[in-house]
Amino acid sequence: MRSTRERLREEALRLFVEKGYAATTIADIERAAGLAPRTGGFYRHFASKIELAAEVGRESVIETRADLGFDGVLPLGDTRAELVLIAKGYRQAADRQAPLMDLIIELRKHEEIRALEQQVTDDLLVALLDWLGEKKLARRKSRAQRTALLMNVFGGWFFYLSKRGAIEAGVTEEIMLEEWADFWARALDEGD
Repeated sequence: MRSTRERLREEALRLFVEKGYAATTIADIERAAGLAPRTGGFYRHFASKIELAAEVGRESVIETRADLGFDGVLPLGDTRAELVLIAKGYRQAADRQAPLMDLIIELRKHEEIRALEQQVTDDLLVALLDWLGEKKLARRKSRAQRTALLMNVFGGWFFYLSKRGAIEAGVTEEIMLEEWADFWARALDEGD
C-alpha cells in the first residue's frame, strides 16, 4: 500500500501534467490523494506546493547520471561504444520527459526548481567533462574549451532527438546514431 506522501507525489505529478502547476491547487492534490481538502493533511508531508513540486521534479522530471544509465559505467575503453551508451541514455530520457515538457517549462519559472535542475546539470557536466577529458582531442584544452567541445559533440544528437519524426529523407535513429557515433569517435580518438 502506498504511503500518503507517495500518493500526494503521484497525484500531484498527474495533476500538474493535466492542469499545469499553477492551475493545480493543494486542495486538488489532497482530494486526488484521498485526503479531505483543507484539513492540514497535505502540510503533514510538505511545507508548500513548490516543495512538493521540487520532490516530484527530483523523482520524475530531472535526469541524473544514474537515470541516464552511465553512472559508474564509463569509461568502457571504446569511445564509440561510450558515445552510443550516452546517446541512448539521453534518448530514453527524452522519451520519458516528452509527456512532461509543458510541466518542465512551467516549473522552470520557479527558482527552487531551477536551482535543483542546475545542481543536477552541474553533476552531469562534471561527469561528461571528466569522460571527455580522457579523449585525445580534449586533453590539452581548457575547461571552457572542453565544455564547448562537449556541446558540439552532443549538439547534433540533441538536435536529432528534438526533431525526430519531423526529419524526412529516411534518417532513422539507427542511421543517425551510427553516423554521429562514427564521426565523433574518430574525431575524439585521433585528436587535432
